[in-house]
Amino acid sequence: MLLNLTNHPSKNWNADQLSAAVEQWESVRDYPFPAVPAEWGVTEINALAENIAEDVLTLHPDAILCQGEMSLCFALVGQFQQKNIPVLAASSAREVAEAVQPDGSTRKEVVFHFVRFREYPNPRKSIFD
Repeated sequence: MLLNLTNHPSKNWNADQLSAAVEQWESVRDYPFPAVPAEWGVTEINALAENIAEDVLTLHPDAILCQGEMSLCFALVGQFQQKNIPVLAASSAREVAEAVQPDGSTRKEVVFHFVRFREYPNPRKSIFD
């Protein structure tokens, strides 16, 4: 099972992303990535990461898609890598269109096209090993 630890429920994924996940891990389970107060420091981030990791590990995922607030994501990736669970990001091609509006403002539209799941590098493993 792929655990989707993001702000994007799998029911809203495009067909390519969902089929890639199901093909590789058979199923997807959502686990909402929490909001992180901007005032928090490292102590609060680490405590939240430990609590989430403890909870997630009881679900026995085969892999975890982890994307969200960067400092919490970094802490979570480290927690899961210590348990030898593959941690992934969704890689997308970005298509941007800009148009100048009649009032002089610029309207920007961004469309993301899922390409693949990419595993996070593990900084604890040397590239020279």
